[in-house]
Amino acid sequence: MHRVRIGYRLLLLSFVITTGSLFTALFQRGTLPPTGLRSYVTRWWHRNIANSLDVTLRVYGTPRKQATLFVSNHVSPFDITALGSVLPVRFLSKAEVKSWPLLGWLATRAGTLYIERGGRQAANKANKAMADALSAKHNVMLFAEGTITDGNVRKFHSRLLQSAVDSGSHVQPVAIRYPCPEGNSVHSAVRRYDKTDFTKSAKRLISARQLVVEIYFAEAVSAENKSRDELARYAEAEVRKLIEKQSAADAQRISISSAAAASEKSPVLQQQR
Repeated sequence: MHRVRIGYRLLLLSFVITTGSLFTALFQRGTLPPTGLRSYVTRWWHRNIANSLDVTLRVYGTPRKQATLFVSNHVSPFDITALGSVLPVRFLSKAEVKSWPLLGWLATRAGTLYIERGGRQAANKANKAMADALSAKHNVMLFAEGTITDGNVRKFHSRLLQSAVDSGSHVQPVAIRYPCPEGNSVHSAVRRYDKTDFTKSAKRLISARQLVVEIYFAEAVSAENKSRDELARYAEAEVRKLIEKQSAADAQRISISSAAAASEKSPVLQQQR
C-alpha cells in the first residue's frame, strides 16, 4: 500500500509539473500581479502540487487584499507551495535558486525576487527590488528568519523590511505550522535533518501520511511612521504568539487523548466500571 501511494502521488505530481511548466511558458512573464491570469496560473500550480501530495491546507485569518509585505517564519521548502496556494505573492529567494534546473526557471517566470549572498550592497539591491514590486501593487513574501528552522521561531531580521518603509506599504505577519500527531514541534515529513539531502527530503514528503499545513494571518499594520526594527519586532511577536498558542493547544489535546486511552486500557478502571 505504501508503494502504491507513492506511485500514485508521483504520477499526479508529474502531470502537475508538466502542465504547470507549459502554462508557465505560455503565460508567465517574470512578474506576478495580484489578480488576473498570471496570478491564477501560479496559484493553480501551487495548489495542485499540494493536492497531488494529499496535503491538507488550513487557513486562519484573512490576508490583506492590497499590496502587502507578508512576513513569515520558515519551516520547510514546502512553505512556498503552501503559501503560494492561498496568496498571489512574489517570494524573495537566495540567488542560487535562479540557476537550479527547471525549478530556477519556473521560479523566475513566476516573479521570484532574488538576493545575493553577503554584504550591505546585496541587501540594498534586494530592498529596492522588493520596494519596486510593492510600489507596483504586487505582494511580496519575506521569510524574516533568513533560514529554515526546526519549527521554533527565531529572531526576525529587520534589514529587508526597509522595503515596506520605502514603499509606504503594509506589513502582515504570517505563521506557518506543520502539526505533528506525536506532539513534536513539526511533522517528520518536513522536519529538517542536518545530513539529509534533497532526495531524501522529497521522498519523506511524497510518502507522508496525514500531512497538514496551518497558515495563520495576523493583523496587518502600516509601515508609515515606523522603523524597520519596529516592524520586525511586531511581526516576530505576532508569529511567535500564534505558534506557541497552537502548539500549547496541540499538547493539551494529545495529553487528554493519551489519558483517555490509558484509562480505557486500565484493568482497575475497567473493573470499577
